[in-house]
Amino acid sequence: MQRWILALLLVLTFSIRSYGYPEMVRHGYANCTACHVSPNGGGILTPYGRSLSQELLSTWGAKNESDFMYGFVKLPEWLNLGGDIRSLQQWQKNDSFEQAMFIFMQADLEAAATVSKFQAVATVGPQSNKTFNHAGGAIISRRHYLAYHPTDQITIRGGKFMAAYGINTAEHVIATKRNLNWDEGSETYNIEASYLGDHFDAYATVLMGRPEASYLNLEKGVSLRSSYLLKETSKIGASYFYGSSDLANRHVFGPYGILGITPHFFVLAEFDFQYRLAFGAPNSWGFVNYVRADYEFIKGLHGYLTHELTKLNWNRPDQTTQTFGIGMQFFPRPHIEVQSALQKSRDMSRSSNFATIAWVMLHYYL
Repeated sequence: MQRWILALLLVLTFSIRSYGYPEMVRHGYANCTACHVSPNGGGILTPYGRSLSQELLSTWGAKNESDFMYGFVKLPEWLNLGGDIRSLQQWQKNDSFEQAMFIFMQADLEAAATVSKFQAVATVGPQSNKTFNHAGGAIISRRHYLAYHPTDQITIRGGKFMAAYGINTAEHVIATKRNLNWDEGSETYNIEASYLGDHFDAYATVLMGRPEASYLNLEKGVSLRSSYLLKETSKIGASYFYGSSDLANRHVFGPYGILGITPHFFVLAEFDFQYRLAFGAPNSWGFVNYVRADYEFIKGLHGYLTHELTKLNWNRPDQTTQTFGIGMQFFPRPHIEVQSALQKSRDMSRSSNFATIAWVMLHYYL
């Protein structure tokens, strides 16, 4: 218990946003490094990224409010500190039951140290034994890596992080994440090379699994992703992944788009095919897709519609899942995000009827 209290106090003291919003492309920010230390986005913010959380994301904000510790603590230029606290209240009702559940999602501390062309990044925080990829213990480092920047456009890094594939979003429960086995705790040990130009980017990642937790059976393989900037406010790209585990080998590939239609309206869309070569079972073709259409009514207040469809075996109609819904996302002030959704969802392997799901997520960062 004392370790949990200590971890929570650390996060409350040193906390900023730890994941990104790919739709920032609509404001002309083509590369994630405009705001984040990580070349693939997400994770700890740069000072410039923190300032944009007030200027572009939040409805209200005072001078220096978006700064680390609200500007009361000044960090040396070589050091960034961050992290976030997220929790969720969920309600669902289906043919069998009605249930309400509170989920404490995450409370992590993150630090990034930069010396010349080298960077070291690491997180630490509590880990629930109810996570999809629980690796034992009450404390975990979800990400830690060393990076080298030979030029402003090229980064080479090695360590534990999520491989670059498709749209990088924190919503790990969406179809293109969970249904492709890239759920919570799916970070692996990798070596990655990336190039981020003004209009073109490319990532190549070699995945080495989780040697220290081989029982998780996370895949080894390779991931490739590339995208091109269109008209300064949209990106289209494609991804490819090959993974091997004790259960199967698989190829996953497909296009994605981050489309800034206007400064207030954007669309996130991803469509992936999967060819799975199972051991001791028939091979299978399938697909998964995710679409979100989002409109910002006033700065910081969004309404959106989503649709997800998964059919990972074309020969098995009962292995189809579908979800659609309406949601709201609100950034009232820097450091605070509130998101909620009302969804209809069905898994044909269980029932042809739709279940109703409603949830509210609170995210706080400093």
